Amino acid sequence: MKNYFTTFILLTLFTVNLTGCYNDDNAGEPINNEPTTFEIIQESTEHTILEQLLTDTGLDAALNSGTFTIFAPTDEAFGNIDTSGLTDAEVENILLNHVVESAAESSNLQTSYLNTLATETGSGAENNLSLYVNVGASITLNGNATVTGPDNFASNGVVHVVDQVITLPDVTTFATVDPSFETLLQALTRDDQQEQNYVELLSSSEDPAPFTVFAPTNDAFASLLSELDIEDLAGIDGETLTSVLNTHVIAGANITSSDLEDGTVETIGETFELNGTTITDQNGRTIQIEVTDVQASNGVIHVVSSVILPDLGLDPPTTNTVAMTVENDAASAYFVSEINGNEEVTALNENNSTWSLTVGTRYTLTVTGANAHPFELRNTSGDALLSQSNEGSFENDGDVNFVTDGQQFDFTLTSELANEIADYVCTVHGAMRGDVTINE
Repeated sequence: MKNYFTTFILLTLFTVNLTGCYNDDNAGEPINNEPTTFEIIQESTEHTILEQLLTDTGLDAALNSGTFTIFAPTDEAFGNIDTSGLTDAEVENILLNHVVESAAESSNLQTSYLNTLATETGSGAENNLSLYVNVGASITLNGNATVTGPDNFASNGVVHVVDQVITLPDVTTFATVDPSFETLLQALTRDDQQEQNYVELLSSSEDPAPFTVFAPTNDAFASLLSELDIEDLAGIDGETLTSVLNTHVIAGANITSSDLEDGTVETIGETFELNGTTITDQNGRTIQIEVTDVQASNGVIHVVSSVILPDLGLDPPTTNTVAMTVENDAASAYFVSEINGNEEVTALNENNSTWSLTVGTRYTLTVTGANAHPFELRNTSGDALLSQSNEGSFENDGDVNFVTDGQQFDFTLTSELANEIADYVCTVHGAMRGDVTINE
């Protein structure tokens, strides 16, 4: 009797469950129990202010579609700022400064710049603002907000709780929070620079903003001190330092990398010449733009490899230059028809000859058949180092200063590049190749 009763109960439960399945209009569809990014915020007792602001600005609906990483300030964080004097558009832009497109869990965040959905308003182009993420013992954002509750996973992204509101950055924000600009910040804030108050100038959104700033790194300043044979920044007098810093700032323009034009660049100091990503200052020194488009609310920063100098009466750098004309024998070989300079790089008019290059020399090649026979320098593995048709691994090296345009193929042979070079080759016709040897 007991076994019969148990069997009856089990059959009854099975029948009820089966009936429920057949009555479910969504039977057969997977059930996703993960909330959206906005629903995570909505369900949190610590984010009532953020929830209300998102709802008031209409961003709640937007955050339920698409994939986002949201840095969510708590109610306590909002207690540290006053938004009462801001327009709805300004509040919305601050909120968007906490949103990054795509999902990034905390373990995937690296020390780098990300783009938020907030935009600058000074240029009319509405460029997305940058966010400096610093990953160490904790994760900080623009130097003031710390991630305190990471990895709240949503069906359309991830929410990280932060302890401060991330206000819109100005140019000085990134100079202050990015440790690679520590020496630059020391220069900008030195006591004898108060006549040109750079902190006040570069934090302003009023005229002459916006600004385009070419920002030298700590390594760039270290190289300058070595070049000038001085021990530290104190060895540069105040007037000269002001002139140097002025030569890194363009006023009245937010010039992103796509709009940087070749030619003479007018700064609030002295001019310099720009050719692609190569700057030539008043002393004939060449500087490379290494990182572009770090976007602030009142301007944009481009990171440079060396300090741009006004005319200091320095002797122009002396670099040995050798010019060569490289021709082709149909699709079977390259040959060098002319050499101008003090090096016997190779025998003339010899097909696929061996070249002997010297460290420190700048080579300016004219590859007469470049359209049909793109020229390339490779390593022993066949990887491109410098190329007219591929992306070579040394093409963004400031010391190599690679330039190619049409038939032009110019580069400086550094020790690092010399250690890698094995041969030259046509990227279309493999028979057109020759060995490269190095003179130290």
